[in-house]
Amino acid sequence: MTQTVTNLNNIHIPEGSSLRKVQFYFWIGLISAAFLRLIIIADYYNGILAKALFYLGVIGYLVFFAHRYHIATRRVGVLRNLELLEKIVSRTTLSEEDYRGLEYIMWSLSVSKERLNYLVIFVFSIIAIVLSLAFDLGIV
Repeated sequence: MTQTVTNLNNIHIPEGSSLRKVQFYFWIGLISAAFLRLIIIADYYNGILAKALFYLGVIGYLVFFAHRYHIATRRVGVLRNLELLEKIVSRTTLSEEDYRGLEYIMWSLSVSKERLNYLVIFVFSIIAIVLSLAFDLGIV
């Protein structure tokens, strides 16, 4: 999906992002998650490195979550502006524009790396907890 579609009622259906852009934000989120979890190890060896990882991780998360908020807002905007949920619940016949709006939402969900990012954050968090306990208990 690469073009913006606008109807006569002035309802805007956003254009999709390139896969390169989707991957860029995925990697920002992934690297930020790793940095924030690596603080535990870095703090054990080097306080300055831990601080640097903290700031880089938080700044990366700011960029990543601002982008995710923007995407979620666009999806909800299409749903609301086209009243798609109401039309589907009432089984109203959908217009060509309604289908374009649904296509944008479904395409956006299908290319999103959101689920994989959540899985990686979950796994990194478990590893961070285990390592932190190991450091605190003197096992490592």
